[in-house]
Amino acid sequence: MRKWTVAAAGLLLAGTLGSVWTGSPAWAQTSGPNASYSSPGSDFYLTNPVPLAKPAWTAALDAPKSSSASNPSAVTAGQGRVYYVAGGKLIVKAAATGKTLWSFGTGLGDAAIADANGTKLYVGSKDGSIYQVDAATGKGARIYRAPSGQTPSISVDGGTLYVFAGGSLISVDLATGKEKWRNQDVKTLPQRVGGTLLAGAVESGAITVYTTYAIDPVTGKTMWRLSGDHSGLLKAEGDKLYFQDQWPNVDLVETAANIDEVDLKTGKITSSKKFVAKTADGGPVYPPSKVVMDGNDVYAAVSGEGVYRFNVDADPAVVKPELIADRGEFIAGPYNGKLFFLNDDNRGIHARKVVDRSQVYYNGLDNPPTRVDMIESGLYVGQSDGTVYALNVSTGKAVFRAQTAARSYGAFQVESGMLLVQAEGQLYAFSLPSDLTNKAAAGSAAGAFAKSDAKVTLDGKALALPAGTGVMTTDNRMFIPFRSLTEALGAKVAYNGQTKRTTVTYGTRVFSIADGSPFALADGKQAALTYSPATLNGSLYVPIKDFGDLLGVSVKWNGGTRTVEVSKQAAAAK
Repeated sequence: MRKWTVAAAGLLLAGTLGSVWTGSPAWAQTSGPNASYSSPGSDFYLTNPVPLAKPAWTAALDAPKSSSASNPSAVTAGQGRVYYVAGGKLIVKAAATGKTLWSFGTGLGDAAIADANGTKLYVGSKDGSIYQVDAATGKGARIYRAPSGQTPSISVDGGTLYVFAGGSLISVDLATGKEKWRNQDVKTLPQRVGGTLLAGAVESGAITVYTTYAIDPVTGKTMWRLSGDHSGLLKAEGDKLYFQDQWPNVDLVETAANIDEVDLKTGKITSSKKFVAKTADGGPVYPPSKVVMDGNDVYAAVSGEGVYRFNVDADPAVVKPELIADRGEFIAGPYNGKLFFLNDDNRGIHARKVVDRSQVYYNGLDNPPTRVDMIESGLYVGQSDGTVYALNVSTGKAVFRAQTAARSYGAFQVESGMLLVQAEGQLYAFSLPSDLTNKAAAGSAAGAFAKSDAKVTLDGKALALPAGTGVMTTDNRMFIPFRSLTEALGAKVAYNGQTKRTTVTYGTRVFSIADGSPFALADGKQAALTYSPATLNGSLYVPIKDFGDLLGVSVKWNGGTRTVEVSKQAAAAK
């Protein structure tokens, strides 16, 4: 009988040798324990239960010209059609069927299609020519030629064609094809904010900085240049622009997201706010890796901690930031009331609901994602192994998966109920179920609240709430419809559309609250709320504790009868 070594016996006991051993063990081919590696989470998986879908149609795109170019042929979709450049031609297909409707041109360039309301298309060629093409017939003619002799970047805004070529931004009149002006300050195509064009530029000197230029769309003259080193535009509201100040902090005494408010007309910084993030014990944290704004909320992602949520109008001495804790890398959001993170092992995605921080898992994902897009109720993920997933952004359920040969992808798009996948030299179209094309709920409260069967009484009498409203719950807290209950108390309620705040007058108490604002405002002073008010089904809701504190009334929860008991008598006693 063969004598087993200790190592081989261990393998047998572990159940990894299912038959008589007749050859050299696999481990004998290595040079010791440090000569092998197994990635965490790389165990053998069971059969993937997510249905494998076949494309409704496919089309060939130009192959990448280098390892860094994933999809040189950009795809534009609209009006039930799909437009792309391949083989030097502009090709148009019906989105639903993939039928080629027409093609145009030769020698056309890469990723240079601009759409003017679905009636005219503009496409650049490799010699710098720009052609105007009728979207219905496919007939076209050259209207302009950029001076650089290279494929230009183009965009359309109303009756103007913007061309970036040869280091200049050029404005071209679409009606005549004549050049109106050139600007050599900016290095990207512009975006219009109000009556001004904004465009970014990276500039090198003693330190490399990212800045923004404002351009007069009529004359092309530079109106102002944003000083310092700032991110791209985070938010625009009227004549106020918001940027993250990225100037290096060599001391790193404290970590903060610094937000500058900039006047659109002058480019002057009108105010600067520092949002300091600290650990639970008050210690400093690493600098934020990513900062985004959504409405009046500032989200600052900090490695190893999660995402800190600040309110841009809140007094930091009164309202403390909320930490949405997560160890994964923050990659997207807020969207559908969620922030999205990579899983710890980089295999797959999960989300945290903004309001209650509960987790949503996205099923089936098992490799590193290289492209993620959220469109309506769909979340679309392209993995490095070539698998594409279509998931419900609200529930996390994977609807289907598809196999491609790609490792990177162009932007996912949805047109006429079809998912368009740009995957390294190939365009795929997949039919989508209606639950992915429906509009997703918006706002930070989306998906976090559940309706309760609780009743409300006022001074012992049942209070009939308006149809469609009722007591709502989230994160073990109860919320009640604010306006109907305050008016039942006899308070006066007025909404200011300009400030977006609701003002309440009840006896000697006067205060205002707002959807998503973590503080109430009274006599010009802020008072922190336990939770920000939320608009649900058209009604503003507040936590029952905040309701009682704001109005000076008694609000109690009777678990036996499942009733929120409101009493005006407490106000007189105070």
